[in-house]
Amino acid sequence: MADIARAFRAVAACAALAIAGAAAAAPTEPCRLKGIDREVQCGKVSVAENPDQPDGRRIEVHYAVVPALARVRSFEPVFVFAGGPGQSARRVAGQVQPLFARLNARRDIVYVDQRGTGASNPLACDSGRKPAASLAETLDAEKLSARTRECLRKLGAGNDLRQYATWIAVRDVDAVRAALGYERINLWGASYGTRAALEYLRQFPQRVRSAVLDGVAPADMALPASFAVDAQASLERLIAACASDAACNSRYPELGTAIDKLLARVSGAGLKTTATHPLTGQPEELRLEPATLASVLRVPLYSPPLAAVLPYALAEASRDNLTPLLALAASLSSSVAENFAEGMHFAVVCAEDLPRVDAPARAAVAATRFGGSFIRIYDEACAVVPKREVPAAFYRLPDADVPVLILSGGADPATPPRHGERIAKGLKRATHAVAPHLAHGVSMQGCAPELVAGFIRNAGATGVDLDCLSKLPAPRFFAPPTGEGKGR
Repeated sequence: MADIARAFRAVAACAALAIAGAAAAAPTEPCRLKGIDREVQCGKVSVAENPDQPDGRRIEVHYAVVPALARVRSFEPVFVFAGGPGQSARRVAGQVQPLFARLNARRDIVYVDQRGTGASNPLACDSGRKPAASLAETLDAEKLSARTRECLRKLGAGNDLRQYATWIAVRDVDAVRAALGYERINLWGASYGTRAALEYLRQFPQRVRSAVLDGVAPADMALPASFAVDAQASLERLIAACASDAACNSRYPELGTAIDKLLARVSGAGLKTTATHPLTGQPEELRLEPATLASVLRVPLYSPPLAAVLPYALAEASRDNLTPLLALAASLSSSVAENFAEGMHFAVVCAEDLPRVDAPARAAVAATRFGGSFIRIYDEACAVVPKREVPAAFYRLPDADVPVLILSGGADPATPPRHGERIAKGLKRATHAVAPHLAHGVSMQGCAPELVAGFIRNAGATGVDLDCLSKLPAPRFFAPPTGEGKGR
């Protein structure tokens, strides 16, 4: 028996060395990623832009590998799928790498720039991006829409925008896996990245060991209609939380009514006022339109600390002081804009989502406080984006016997628990954990990093404390300095 055991160990060791040799032979070179102190390995694979024309135009898909630290390593790495759609995985590596600190001891962490993002034939409108542009220019919805359409036309002149849909892009990810010599991988995706991870799992189930989906955005969620519906639910939740908090309710009684009055004022000829630019500090005159108000009202809901300031900002806005509200929106949107490929974003949404926004969905959106402004933006942009038919199977859930952990934030305005609950029921081995007081992005908060590490390490939820998420507290409502200690 001892001889047989030794033989099995020898065979396993040889297999591990074979995998390691394949990975080591991949064409990578030392490089640096912003936010990561040590040297990593970068590489690229050449793929056909149109998978139906392998001899046609080719593009390069870039990736980075943060090598495992230990000598005794696992050859089942973690592949990271970024959000958006439109974000570069390599550019967010410095922000999310701390999440994988425990796993990186024995596992490589791999960041692949999805086609159309980062360094992978980026489809971005960089020329029109001005961080300190005037508020009037930044908030003018019509001008922004016109600039977006013009950018998409230019991008379409040199690229086939039909070939950047999710179901095509995940094939590039598998090409990276093959180039690096990994037999099986673990998936971690956030927001739109969960859609890409689910599609990878559907197409390549035999290559997946486990998956963690943070804020699940299923293929059939029908953006941008869900923007308004889910943001409405998040806003109602905030209004109810303020009403149940004695101090917040004392400062901002009937918060919902105040929001409705502000929306009514803006829905007419717009609200003309003076506001301080959140980046330059200079006062500027501007007119707030309904589409702009819908956007700046939604953005702070992504972050509970910012949402806790929203009642105060809305109260100030009702007094024509828009500076706090604009500052809340800018605190998140400015950082996102730095890593956002507009062309890839619309190539995905125009092909996969907007065609599914039917008349009932539009009616449901019209009944929300956010109205149809989000849909109008996509209607106009998608009119200039060419599309190819999306396979019907793309909208079906993977039929894979793979452990999947779904994380949802109870206050999430974009990917709330209703999506996670439905997807968990449709997968064979899914576990759904909800953090009631968190919003968009759970993995990096509180006990969640340990939870994620444990799930991937064990390839399942056994021994993982899922209940710890329910103990993460909600932030206190903001009390302005003049509040004399009242409120939270």
